[in-house]
Amino acid sequence: MAINAARAVLRQGKSALLICDIQESFAKVVKDFDNFVKNSSKMVNALRILNIPMIVSEQNPKGLGKTVTEIDISSAKGPFAKTLFSMCTPEIRKELSTICGGQAPESIILMGLEAHICVENTAVDLRIDGYEVHVVADCCVSRTQEDRLLALQRMQNIGCHIATSENVLYKLMQNANHKEFKKVLSLVKTPIAYTGLVPISKV
Repeated sequence: MAINAARAVLRQGKSALLICDIQESFAKVVKDFDNFVKNSSKMVNALRILNIPMIVSEQNPKGLGKTVTEIDISSAKGPFAKTLFSMCTPEIRKELSTICGGQAPESIILMGLEAHICVENTAVDLRIDGYEVHVVADCCVSRTQEDRLLALQRMQNIGCHIATSENVLYKLMQNANHKEFKKVLSLVKTPIAYTGLVPISKV
């Protein structure tokens, strides 16, 4: 039990964010895309405050467009164009190997789309490579909720930690005395936008 608990820890200086294929053309086919982008933008902004290094991929950008402008990737590595249904391309693996002060991270925070294709394939490859993977469920979508929810289940079954954005941020900060706590809290106070992850209570 203690070993499993230790695997769930996220540490600054030992964690990196992968932003998977949040591209313009998906706005037309993904339900609640605008809310997903709001959540993803807030997450990226908060992780920037915490100095978490980031890598961005774009699937076939000539056909699917660039990363949406609402998400500020100016401080991230990339974007790396790809055709592989995984972010674990040779170029991105090379970046990962030194992204945390010249070393590879212990943990990867993973977000993007589609959950059942590129996010899941990335998670599989990262687990094979030995990384702890924290999938941010409210920052991952698919064209259908069925594909999204089943993908999250499959990723959990292979040892990924299925988290929410707030869960990840508080794990990284660990303490209300964290020097950036108030800055992150100002972002956290904005409610997570609904993306259909859980049913809305009618009570």
